Amino acid sequence: MNACMLKYATREEKDRAREEWFATRDKRREENEAREARLQEALQARREWYDVDEQGRIGGKKAGG
Repeated sequence: MNACMLKYATREEKDRAREEWFATRDKRREENEAREARLQEALQARREWYDVDEQGRIGGKKAGG
């Protein structure tokens, strides 16, 4: 792909692509932060549902023992 870009892309096309990337950077960052927040909420819900602490211990005791 890079070889094709180098061969056929004009300076204007490269500048336009760069501007688009920077224009959507904040949106991508916000989406990533929202995704991470949802993941953390799901992990917390799982820990609460199964009564598991951060180390994987069930009810404050080691799992399986």
